[in-house]
Amino acid sequence: MKNIFTIIGIVVLVLAVAIFIFAGSGNASTTGNTILNSKVNVQVVKLSVVNGNYVMNPSQVKIGVPVRIEADIAQMPGCSKSFVMPAFNIRKIFTSTDNTVEFTPDKAGVFNVMCSMNMYKGTLTVLQSDGSKSNYVESSSPSSTTSGSTGGSCGMKSSGSSGGCGCMG
Repeated sequence: MKNIFTIIGIVVLVLAVAIFIFAGSGNASTTGNTILNSKVNVQVVKLSVVNGNYVMNPSQVKIGVPVRIEADIAQMPGCSKSFVMPAFNIRKIFTSTDNTVEFTPDKAGVFNVMCSMNMYKGTLTVLQSDGSKSNYVESSSPSSTTSGSTGGSCGMKSSGSSGGCGCMG
């Protein structure tokens, strides 16, 4: 009888430790746009396309805190899946099996996001660490429909061209 209670006690102890370890590693609580985990704070931004523009929700994050952009592929047609954020050297083609990109903003201001063809556009605001806005606003990229530029002509015809761009959509 004594051996049975010893074995049961050990099993219960092992299970309690296992539950504590696994529950602690996956237990994250959400506060606003930030997932709080005992190891890391990550700002989660949902990305979609509405009326031909990138929509980031929330559209503001804090400097110095990791950001994970999660793309809603179902709401992203064609070349909008080819995401670019030049200020942070981000180039990512989102797929249904790889729809996130992570970075840590190291400067504050309003920064442009666009597709690789410069058709779909939007902005992300990075706040100072105290939550205040920076005066910096990244200048718009030059129009990509001007002569000699690349990208941005999806579906547009120029003289001698059949139009279209193969932008997947």
